[in-house]
Amino acid sequence: MTKRQKLITGFLELAQKEGITLTGVDTIAEHTKISKKTIYNNFGNKEGLVIEALTSFSHNIQQNWAEEWNVIEDKKELVLARFSELEMLITNQQFYGCIFMVACREFSDAQHPLHQLAVKHKQASYIETQKRLTALGIENSQLAFHIELLYEGLIVKLIAHKDVTLISDTKEIIRNLMK
Repeated sequence: MTKRQKLITGFLELAQKEGITLTGVDTIAEHTKISKKTIYNNFGNKEGLVIEALTSFSHNIQQNWAEEWNVIEDKKELVLARFSELEMLITNQQFYGCIFMVACREFSDAQHPLHQLAVKHKQASYIETQKRLTALGIENSQLAFHIELLYEGLIVKLIAHKDVTLISDTKEIIRNLMK
């Protein structure tokens, strides 16, 4: 792993737990064992690192979505795959919320590049949900929107109550909506 990739990975590990603004360059340098000078040489400033890290993370998530099409044969389960991933994260005690929601909260100005990047990721999520519903023969953008609302709301609820039954209940609601 290159130093650049190690910095991106290290930043994401820290920011998911602590938030973006609370994850300072000193903390990143200490966590990754890479000098602050190297951070600045690679990214210019912390914001450069954050933008590249979130862009990379969004890209990786979207690659995972693409791979799921080849792995998950049941199209209803394909729609529910992100919810199943939340179950795994909760079970493995690796759930910290959504870094893109954090970006929108911490950089609330809609014109800020990090806010725009987060909104772009959320739009990609909605489009992916629409595609998965279409694969089921459901041409309903309103249903895709409702599933996204359930997903986002569930993430917020899981931050307070890391309870997998919340996920199974939400999956049941979605199964009923897809009938």
